[in-house]
Amino acid sequence: MRRIALYSDIHANSVALDAVYDDMRRAGIAERYCLGDLIGYGPDPAGVIERVRASGDPAIQGNYDEGVASRRGSCGCYYATDVDKANGAASYDFTDTALSPDDAGWLLGLPMHIPLLEDDARILLVHGSPRKINEYLLLDRTEHQLARLAHEAGADAVCHGHIHIPYHRSFVAAGSVAGAREGATVHYVSSGSVGKPKDGDPRACWVELVFGDEADVRAAAPGDGAAGPLGLSDVWLGVVVHRAAYDVEAVARSMVERGLPERLAEALRRA
Repeated sequence: MRRIALYSDIHANSVALDAVYDDMRRAGIAERYCLGDLIGYGPDPAGVIERVRASGDPAIQGNYDEGVASRRGSCGCYYATDVDKANGAASYDFTDTALSPDDAGWLLGLPMHIPLLEDDARILLVHGSPRKINEYLLLDRTEHQLARLAHEAGADAVCHGHIHIPYHRSFVAAGSVAGAREGATVHYVSSGSVGKPKDGDPRACWVELVFGDEADVRAAAPGDGAAGPLGLSDVWLGVVVHRAAYDVEAVARSMVERGLPERLAEALRRA
């Protein structure tokens, strides 16, 4: 059985990242990947980059990482209201000032995708989607849309961050997707968010991928109703969502003390 830890959307929250690293160590998982957005919104971008670099975990570039590190004035984020846009601009300016040239260069050197193999099954790690760094793969996407996207990427499983909500979906690809392998089971896994959850639970989030035979996966991920075979292979994939408690209030206070908007601090408290 193979176990992999995925974590993403740390968003300059080094306290939450420390809690997640401690939780991963307790879980005994050595193979770990960071799916991007190390910076933005939080008070400690340099501390987060330092920790991820020191960890040696392979990491993917997120849209916020790319936007600030390239100094192009935008993180490629979606903001629904003028107030959200103003808070987003304040976050960008704070992060841009805090990001050193060395850290910016390291972020810009991160890959956009990491492909993995488990026997003959193909797993693709991305930040937003296989085709776009800031695409939101929310739960309203249809199976047809997701099957086509996975097929175009050559993946049996797509694992992503960006939406800050953890989930695992699986379905059998229909024949309506041209060229897709009919009868193959497609998986999508969202890693949630370490430092800025948006699912109502303010604790830091990471997810565990479990690969193995059906019996092992069902035993290791008993609450995962989406567990199933990968593609046309005999390998099963199950997912466990982990939460790690940390001092959310201390980080929220630090955000305000460092000049970030109170509304961003309140969003951290509310998740």
